[in-house]
Amino acid sequence: MSKSLPSGLAAHYAQPATALCQCLEVIRTDGQALRVTNAQRDLVVAGQTYRAEPGLDVGDVVATAGFAVDNLTLTVIPDDTAGASRVTRADLLAGRWTGATFRLFECAWSDPTHGVNTLRTGTVGEVQLARGSFVVELRGLKQALQQPVGDMTSRTCRARLGDARCTVDLAPWTHAGTVSASAGAQQFTASALAEPADYYVEGEVAFTSGANAGLSRKVKAYTAGKVFTLALPLPAAIAIGDAFTAVAGCQKRHDVDCRDKFGNLLNFQGEPHLPGIDALTSPAEADVSGG
Repeated sequence: MSKSLPSGLAAHYAQPATALCQCLEVIRTDGQALRVTNAQRDLVVAGQTYRAEPGLDVGDVVATAGFAVDNLTLTVIPDDTAGASRVTRADLLAGRWTGATFRLFECAWSDPTHGVNTLRTGTVGEVQLARGSFVVELRGLKQALQQPVGDMTSRTCRARLGDARCTVDLAPWTHAGTVSASAGAQQFTASALAEPADYYVEGEVAFTSGANAGLSRKVKAYTAGKVFTLALPLPAAIAIGDAFTAVAGCQKRHDVDCRDKFGNLLNFQGEPHLPGIDALTSPAEADVSGG
């Protein structure tokens, strides 16, 4: 498929010498945007300001035929002074940029009104730490073709607690708490809670105050001593007095969770009694009853 370029930019491409630059726009799921350019000065393109950011470097743009995913990498030096349109270390570690959409385009820095040539669009993937900077993966639109479609049989439930297939109302299973003791960024105690051990395992904790306000983590373990262990550490240490809400966990088991804990057996989305491969491939047994 041929690409149609704005007439002004096409004319610029035809010049013996060009003044081209790349611009990148990344928009998080909460609407916050990052707009940068590798030009030597800030540019205004279609009414939006793209900052000349020396701490950013976009990898080579490579196109491939077929269904292979076209990936780019973006090297980010975080600016922890925060503020609008800034990438901070805390935001990257918290995953706030994961799943954001991006658009990479080319324009003439000498006259951005010539129009733009879109090079890539897609979503932000994995973020890796590399010697004080972060390497961000920019995935092309063909990434969606790599995702599985449809369900496979499983002994455990394939629904997520509270979703349309599960139908459990999460309100009665959500409890507010306050941190009474902390062991860093991944473990804390909430002594005022009354729920028994394992009640919150595979559930979710969302902090509503403190340095981690607005962030949530899955619960890896919950003991009778009211100690939570999170599956992944938070970007900031958990402090005594931090408020949170915790949703009961479902380990997706047929009897223990769906039937006994939530009373939701009719909506169980698994096949716990389906014969396994051993039963299906085992040889037939001879009838020795004499009947």
